[in-house]
Amino acid sequence: MTHPTPLAGVDHILAELPSSWVIGWQDQCRLVIGPSGAFVLIAAPVELDDAADQAQALAVRTRTILARHISWIPFIDAAVVTAADRPSEAAVSAIVVPVDLLGELLTEGPPVIDQPALQVLRGLLHSGELEQWQVGFTPTDVKIDLCEPQPDAPRGAHL
Repeated sequence: MTHPTPLAGVDHILAELPSSWVIGWQDQCRLVIGPSGAFVLIAAPVELDDAADQAQALAVRTRTILARHISWIPFIDAAVVTAADRPSEAAVSAIVVPVDLLGELLTEGPPVIDQPALQVLRGLLHSGELEQWQVGFTPTDVKIDLCEPQPDAPRGAHL
């Protein structure tokens, strides 16, 4: 029995985040950085172990890349987003979250990354300094940004 990948649901939730958030993509993975933290997300249909290991490795690699450019590096949480109503209880190397709870995972919690740091991280993503991470969530989402987004800009404008 195959389950649909929750990637479309992930991208829908990311489009609803405030424009001040930094969002990048790499294949089926998403990099999401906002005031409440930094996350590497991977959508997994059913098999969680491989997806969790991949997300964890990508989070570590991304943090290593950031260390080359900035002295303060945020912790990057690895998360597997699943379409299942109830994630597996197996121990995996990443957070496992159903797609309908992803918004809460990304936005709840105290602020740990301030706006100046978000601007620096956005600049690194836009300049290509984060290696394979691309701006936005899909190749068709990439646009030329002629000015920095304002904190009160319309939701969904992440570029």
